[in-house]
Amino acid sequence: MQNSSKFFVNRDCSFFPCHKGLEEGNFNCLFCYCPLYERIPCPGKPDFIKKDDGRIIKRCTDCTFPHRPENYDKIMSLLRTKKAEPVFSEEYHHGGEQINCTAGDGIIDFSVNTNPLGLPESAKSAIKESLAVCEKYPDQNCSELRKKTAEKLRKTFNLSQLKEDRIVFGNGASELIQIAVQAVRPKKALIPAPSFSGYERALKSYGSEILYHNLSAGKEFCLDEGFLEKIENSSPDMVFLCNPNNPTGKMIEPLLMQKTVNLCESKGIFLLIDECFIEFTSRSEESALRLINNCPHIIVLNAFTKIYAMAGLRLGYLVSSNLPLIQKINFLKPEWNVSGISQKAGEAVLDEKDYIEKTGELVKNEREFLTGELKALGFEVFGSDANFILIKNIVKPSEKLDSLLLKRSFSVRNCANFRNLDETYYRLAVKTHTENEKLLSAIKEITLQNPKI
Repeated sequence: MQNSSKFFVNRDCSFFPCHKGLEEGNFNCLFCYCPLYERIPCPGKPDFIKKDDGRIIKRCTDCTFPHRPENYDKIMSLLRTKKAEPVFSEEYHHGGEQINCTAGDGIIDFSVNTNPLGLPESAKSAIKESLAVCEKYPDQNCSELRKKTAEKLRKTFNLSQLKEDRIVFGNGASELIQIAVQAVRPKKALIPAPSFSGYERALKSYGSEILYHNLSAGKEFCLDEGFLEKIENSSPDMVFLCNPNNPTGKMIEPLLMQKTVNLCESKGIFLLIDECFIEFTSRSEESALRLINNCPHIIVLNAFTKIYAMAGLRLGYLVSSNLPLIQKINFLKPEWNVSGISQKAGEAVLDEKDYIEKTGELVKNEREFLTGELKALGFEVFGSDANFILIKNIVKPSEKLDSLLLKRSFSVRNCANFRNLDETYYRLAVKTHTENEKLLSAIKEITLQNPKI
C-alpha cells in the first residue's frame, strides 16, 4: 500500500507552513504532533539539547521526516506494531532477601556477591566528611565523579576518545537497566539462560517479547556459537549479556564476544553488556569498553555496588559512544537519582589500587579453596572466574540445603528462580578464608546428618 496515511493540510494553523524547505503539498499536518517522538533510534534523527536547568529535551523543530509523503508507510507500520502488555504480577528475588528468617542477626551472608573486604576506608571517610551535602541537592550530572571515571577508563583501556558526556550514572545498575530498556524500547529481546533476572524484569515491565538461549550444564553454562545463530535467526532489537555471567561466574571468550559485537552492530541491534563483576576476575582487560569507539549499538554497564561493597549506597554507570542514546537515557532518568553521599564515596574509591589488588588475590585463592573442598564433599562445582561459585547437589535432598544452612546462620542463594536452573543449584559467594571455613564446616555437618545431600 502506498501513502497509507491520508494527506491533510491545516492552513488555519498559526504555524502554517511549519517547515521551511518543504513545498505546500509535500507535508502532512496529521503528523504535527509526531507519533514517533518517544522512539529511539528515531528515523527522523532529532537533536537533543540541554536546558539551563540541566534537563535534556528532544528538539524536533527542523525535522521533516514525518511530514514527507514517502515516509508515511514506514510511520504507519511502526505505529501498527503491537507489543505485549507489561507484566506486573511476577515476583523477583535477590540474594540477601531471606523471608521468615529465624537465625537472628548473626547470619553470615553468602547469598550476595559484594567484596569480601568490605567498604574501603576511603569511602567511609568520604561518607563522614560529606554529611553536610545531605542538606543540598546533589549534582544531577555527577560532574566530578563522571570526570574521574572517564579519566580512569581512558587510562585503563586506552580510550583516548572517550568523552565524559558518554557516561551516565544511576542509582545502581538495576535502575540503568530499566532506563536503557525504556530508551531503546525493544519489541523483542534476547537473553541467555541462566542470567541475571533484572534484564527480564525490565523487559517485562515494558512489554517486550523475550527470547531465551539456554546454556548447557554439560558445557559449564558457557556462552557458545549457538548464541550467534539465535541472533541471526530471531533478529531481536536488543541483546543482553552478563560478563562474567551471573549466577555462573563464567567469562565470555574474547573471540565470541567480538563476533557478537560485530553481528549486533551490523544488524543495528542494541547490545547491553553487564560487567558488574569483571573487576573480580583476572581478565578485566577483556572489558567490552575496548570495543565501543566504533560501535554505537553497544552499551557497557558497571557498578560500584559489588567491587567496592557499596550495595547500600547504590551507584552504577553505563557507557556508550552513541550520543543520541546517552542523551535519551539522561532525559529519562529521574532527577537527582544519585545521592551526594554516593557521589563523594564513588569519587574516593576510584583512587583505590591496593584494595583492588588485595581483592583479586583473595578472591582467586579462596575461590580455588572453596571449589576443591566442595568437590570433595560430593557437589558438582562449575568453573567460575568471578567472586561466586555455582554448585549442584548431585542427589536431590529431602530438605533444601539453603534451609538447613539458614538454621546454622548461613545464607546461600537458592537458584530455583533462575531460568534454566532448579532447586538443586546454589550460588555461593567467595568470602574471607575464616568465613569460608565456617561455611564448609556447616556443610560437612549437614552432609553427615543428611546422606542424601
